[in-house]
Amino acid sequence: MSNKYFKGLYTLRAIAALIVVFAHIELIKTENNLDGYGGIDASRFPDAHLAVVLFFVLSGFLITNLLLKEKEVTGQVLLKKFYIRRIGRIWPLYYFVLLLSYVLFLPTLQAKTIAMCLAIFPNVAHALNIGWKVSPQVWSIGVEEQFYLFWPLLIYFLQTKYLIRTLILFTIGYTFLPHLIHWWNNYFLDSQEVNEFISRFFYLSKFNCMSIGGIFGSMYSLKRKELQFFYQSYISYTAIILSLVLWFIGFSTAYFNDVFYSVIFGIMILNLATNSNLKFSIDSKASAFLGKISYGIYMYHWIVILLLVRFIPVKQISSPALYNLLLYSASISGTILISFLSFYYFENKLRHAINKED
Repeated sequence: MSNKYFKGLYTLRAIAALIVVFAHIELIKTENNLDGYGGIDASRFPDAHLAVVLFFVLSGFLITNLLLKEKEVTGQVLLKKFYIRRIGRIWPLYYFVLLLSYVLFLPTLQAKTIAMCLAIFPNVAHALNIGWKVSPQVWSIGVEEQFYLFWPLLIYFLQTKYLIRTLILFTIGYTFLPHLIHWWNNYFLDSQEVNEFISRFFYLSKFNCMSIGGIFGSMYSLKRKELQFFYQSYISYTAIILSLVLWFIGFSTAYFNDVFYSVIFGIMILNLATNSNLKFSIDSKASAFLGKISYGIYMYHWIVILLLVRFIPVKQISSPALYNLLLYSASISGTILISFLSFYYFENKLRHAINKED
């Protein structure tokens, strides 16, 4: 079943991917004792964690809409085809980055780290503080793959008329679950290790944010009457502007910050992708190109930056401004070039081969 093209979403992917790259340049500099060598204060960038939250909401929106359209057309969710499509899209690059980063940097990794990452539980390894340290960003791929494992089953077995209320209950329950576990632990076990693991695991594994995307995807796919409320101009324009402005100025709520942003991201995505009344488009050829290869940008950038930080002769460059100009330009252009080549000459070919076998 062909994927419907949603306008604006490639651009959002491009924005999110580039924000992650910018933030990680300064993070890798700090980890390599180059934080005092000029550059940009990383706190001035939009929060890279929220960029990943945006990816999660996008995934929830798109996958839910795809599954519901398939159910509408065929009368069922074709689970085998769904899993094969996801494997073809995600696994080749995921495992290649694990292999490439290991070969290039030969990190000392615990057996548990290798086992969890090979089983696509890098988020659990990260929560245990034993993540894949030469490409730690792979944690989010584990979250997405685990979501893809159970989400189609939910839509497969659940009657459509109960879907949205079930997703709302799931979102609320999952949002409060870590607080309940913390309370239980503090009352019965009083284990600092358990508290730290729960905090790290739920900070990363944002199934509730993906579910929020799924709620908006369901509204659109099922043509719910609530759409007319979200399509109102004062709602749509406010959500689009508010999402980006609050994110870029670093606004944060005291509690449930990721859920707050997921809701306004969801409204923004719904309108940019499906509201024909919007009088503008955020798309361009450049943003569509970057959005198309955004998975590669996200996966390769850590390796590219790490290589550049290690091999650019910083002590021979007298000007911090020149060093940072070289590092930033080479990191971004190098990541884009590698991601482009990977997308067209590796990922696409392997994905088509895997799908052809189905």
